Amino acid sequence: MSLFELLKRLSEAPGVSGFEYSVSNIIRDELKNHVNSIQTDKLGNLICVKEGLKEKPTLMIAAHMDEIGLIVKHVDEKGFLRFAKLGGISDHLLLGSRVAIHTRKGIVYGVIGCKPIHLMREEERKQLVPYDKMFIDIGAKSREEAEEFGVRVGDPITLERNLIQLKNNLVCGKAFDDRVGCAILIEVLKNSKPKSRVYGVFTVQEEVGLRGATVSAFSLNPDVGIAIDVTTSADHPEVSEHESPVKVGLGPAILVADGRRDSLAGGLISNINLRNKLIELAERLKIPYQVEVAEGGTTDATAIHLTQKGIPSCVLSIPTRYVHSFSEVLSLKDAENLVKLLTAFVEEEFSP
Repeated sequence: MSLFELLKRLSEAPGVSGFEYSVSNIIRDELKNHVNSIQTDKLGNLICVKEGLKEKPTLMIAAHMDEIGLIVKHVDEKGFLRFAKLGGISDHLLLGSRVAIHTRKGIVYGVIGCKPIHLMREEERKQLVPYDKMFIDIGAKSREEAEEFGVRVGDPITLERNLIQLKNNLVCGKAFDDRVGCAILIEVLKNSKPKSRVYGVFTVQEEVGLRGATVSAFSLNPDVGIAIDVTTSADHPEVSEHESPVKVGLGPAILVADGRRDSLAGGLISNINLRNKLIELAERLKIPYQVEVAEGGTTDATAIHLTQKGIPSCVLSIPTRYVHSFSEVLSLKDAENLVKLLTAFVEEEFSP
């Protein structure tokens, strides 16, 4: 299976935070003959162990399975659904979207609607519609009929998007954050011959607070940690270059620091020795790369590096346009280059 085919399979699978089982099943199927053991912990993290020539030092590589999405909050008497958000979603991206509600009886399709523009007052037309003024229409005539279809409060909701190819080796689809990280980690675990033990951890609930990485890192207590994720690439109109200097197609990004926009608090300052090792390796192998300081977000590595007595950690990211938009864009070449870099890293001697 090509990287494109693997990413398509993972991207189109449903798996909002707390409901990652479809993605987990795909990964388990992909890796069942390529790692020494696979287990699922109590929170739902999928932990794949690939033994090396030595037991130590151990390396944890994390990629999160969950995607941003919605969850049913209320079914009204006319059969329309109200919803809550799972993860960071801009309200304006939702309106008019087709959705899939994953019920005990199977998928129920719907569309997100709101008050028609023709019936809005002039001041209403100038405002963005907030998500709590939206609803989902599944075609039901009543609450009872919606329930007969299988819809219940607490059912997860994903937005309907297929992966498509653009020009110049770019692809567009939903949940690249972080299914592309999952695809890369699968390829590394399949094809590498590590020097020492590697924990490939496909984490849950990253989008709602790095929860899976927090418990799995504590349980495994690795010597070194790496998170694979996406990073914002705004190499397009309406954004100044200094606001988002990482660009699609110029190689994976090696993180220096990330966190809140006003202070870089709450994030990660990458371990300098680990970061330098990755840079040295990329240069030696002539793998294109970018170095990044990322404001406005963080990754599973933030949870990993604060585990127990502290774990030297770093982040490797795929530059991605329109992150958290349900139609994200990235370069398959960047993903292929990150597979090369990580494979080389696990096959070399490394020390914390």
